[in-house]
Amino acid sequence: MRIAFLLTFLPTILILLTGSCSYSSSRGWSFSDSESVSEQKERDRLVGRKTTRILEVGRIKEPVKARKEARREVAEEEFFRSFRP
Repeated sequence: MRIAFLLTFLPTILILLTGSCSYSSSRGWSFSDSESVSEQKERDRLVGRKTTRILEVGRIKEPVKARKEARREVAEEEFFRSFRP
């Protein structure tokens, strides 16, 4: 029982560790999700700016609806930007 556990647990841990980290001589160790975290922060910043703009212009009066609209617009812009070089 103990050997079976070790034979499944150790390879799983090794796969997770090697798959999620990378080493760069200039930056050192980094995890694969570090890019997605910075992308998410940038997306949240864009949504916040667009929400503020929608409320300032008065296109939508309710902040919750304005935020949903801003999220939709940011996603739409990212989608179309992915097709253009």
